[in-house]
Amino acid sequence: MFEEPFAGLHTELANCLVTKLQSYSGWSFRMLQFKHRKYSDAGASEVLAFDTRYMPGIVAAYSPANPDAVIVEEMPRVEILPYAHRNIHSEAAYTAFAILINQIDDTMVKATLQGDHYLGDIAWKMLKTCTGSSHHF
Repeated sequence: MFEEPFAGLHTELANCLVTKLQSYSGWSFRMLQFKHRKYSDAGASEVLAFDTRYMPGIVAAYSPANPDAVIVEEMPRVEILPYAHRNIHSEAAYTAFAILINQIDDTMVKATLQGDHYLGDIAWKMLKTCTGSSHHF
């Protein structure tokens, strides 16, 4: 959907993006749960947004769809995985969007966004604010 080079380090940009996504109060993000993965063997980070309505194992007491739910708003822990274990296909049914940030060299990354256009566009604008190239959020 989007692909663009940015100045920065993949880990710092992913951390910034996750913080912004987690604190965003837009209604369309209420049903999302975020994961932050770091692929140290590939020099890449990935931020995934999952739609909790379709995730297996969500208990009603913790579901954002339940107005009486106990919402746990903690920052997702960074999952450190080998790039070979990047398996978005098994999660595709409930992935709203995914942003992969690959380190190109010491100062530049290439970010790629796939997934829902509306939600992904909001996240992409947030990523741009992490690089200083936009001030929309």
